[in-house]
Amino acid sequence: MPRYQATHSTHELLGKLEGEGLLRNREAASGFIRELHSRIDPPLYLRALIGVGAFIASLFLLAFLFVSELIQDEEYFLFWGLGFIVAAFGLWKLSEKHGGESFLKTFLVVLSFTWMAVGKTLFVWRFVDAYDEYGAFIGLAVITSMTYFVYRLTIDRFLSCLGVCIALTLAVLEAGVPGFDAPGLEKILALCVLVVIQGLAAYCLLSGRTSEKFLPMAYALAGGLTLIVFCVNIFVLEDVREVAEHTGFSGVLALGVLLSLALIGLVVRAAGGRVAFRRPRIVGAMVVILLAGWFFPPGILLALCLLVYGYGHHDRILAVFGGVILPVFLFHFYHDMEFALSDKAAVLVGSGLVLLVARFIFCRGKAVPCE
Repeated sequence: MPRYQATHSTHELLGKLEGEGLLRNREAASGFIRELHSRIDPPLYLRALIGVGAFIASLFLLAFLFVSELIQDEEYFLFWGLGFIVAAFGLWKLSEKHGGESFLKTFLVVLSFTWMAVGKTLFVWRFVDAYDEYGAFIGLAVITSMTYFVYRLTIDRFLSCLGVCIALTLAVLEAGVPGFDAPGLEKILALCVLVVIQGLAAYCLLSGRTSEKFLPMAYALAGGLTLIVFCVNIFVLEDVREVAEHTGFSGVLALGVLLSLALIGLVVRAAGGRVAFRRPRIVGAMVVILLAGWFFPPGILLALCLLVYGYGHHDRILAVFGGVILPVFLFHFYHDMEFALSDKAAVLVGSGLVLLVARFIFCRGKAVPCE
């Protein structure tokens, strides 16, 4: 294991700092660390369970409201939704009065999130009836902007922002861009613009210059990027090819080049900025990445972007997420190749040999630690 990946406990770290004379008050430092880790939100695994449980509970609650005919007129969906949202906010404020991770606090958080999900669903439903394809995006954008800074539950912030990204992407794929008459082309151009905007926004929010309250939004934007690339790779691939045949514009190639440029920027940042241009091996890697944008699908490049950023900025969530989606896009790339099985096997073997040779070259030149 590399030295910079070694795991140290807080007790060992504080002891080492105290032994070297860099820490005067160990008890104060320990108290600060304990206070820093005592967040309002429960741990990550519990947040995931809360999200799954609240989602199932919200479906049953919605089904009960409609089956029991408590909600009949769609014109009142907006008011019902706001009522559930206000009640959910009250339950969440009540849960804050119970310190620690008590059962009552967890129950109130789950109940609050369930009612919040039901309220937002009813609120957005009214917008869908009023604005057709873009109704879900408008409704989610409005209610998310209203609750993001007052309802400070991380999972709600993440899912709400992710819902906005998903609704916008699906609306563009289904209805196109208002005001454009070129069928198919405006969708590809709009998706490329969305990739640029969401990528830049996610990078700015993850740069550390903004408050931690925007981290759920940044992770949601990363999820939205994955959805766009996934849709281009799988769902709208035929439309992309048709547009390329008629106009000569390849949406897959455009996204690939954009993501390869983003990957080069991340590599330069991780390698120390301008110093990276003085290292021939890093410059060679940049050239290879730029060429990869012309041949590899955008999904693989996006996964590599997430891996490089997560590794360079010690963001385990993005690194794990990039490692999870990379095999998915690799499998699709392998399955989509119009080669015989023997040719595909040769491609895989050749790719593996190229990666091993590249690793040997980098390690030999001490461009990266390879312990």
